[in-house]
Amino acid sequence: MASLAFANAPAHAFVKIVATLVRRIQSAIRRCAAVNAETRIHKARLEAEVHRNRFRLKTKTDDDLPVIL
Repeated sequence: MASLAFANAPAHAFVKIVATLVRRIQSAIRRCAAVNAETRIHKARLEAEVHRNRFRLKTKTDDDLPVIL
């Protein structure tokens, strides 16, 4: 039985490495999604505060004039 358990050790190590890699990738994707959501929230709050929801910032640089809705 000991030889059978030893033969499975490399497969188990590979599965463990893959699982760790998948966990790290999922964590990175979650962080990116959270950052994007936070950016959208801040932009919406800025539009509401500065323009009182009359304008939307539509340009890529946001330093141009806002577009009237």
